[in-house]
Amino acid sequence: MRLIIDRIEDGWAVCYTDDDDAIRLDIPLRYLPADVQAGDHLVVTFRIDREETEREKRRVEELLRELTGDHPPERKKFKL
Repeated sequence: MRLIIDRIEDGWAVCYTDDDDAIRLDIPLRYLPADVQAGDHLVVTFRIDREETEREKRRVEELLRELTGDHPPERKKFKL
């Protein structure tokens, strides 16, 4: 995906995709190179972090076990 920085406002880069100016992404400047400016084109890629996804899944499952005890899944009742 490619983005074009339209403008910079209050610490945010206001960006639009290069193929559809109806899609807007506002990105905090702290995540971008220090010298970005309006008119710059950015190349953006996404990837799935499978290890982190699994780690978080295990963490949530453990938390659920702590909250529900050893009850069968269909009987998991707890108060928040």
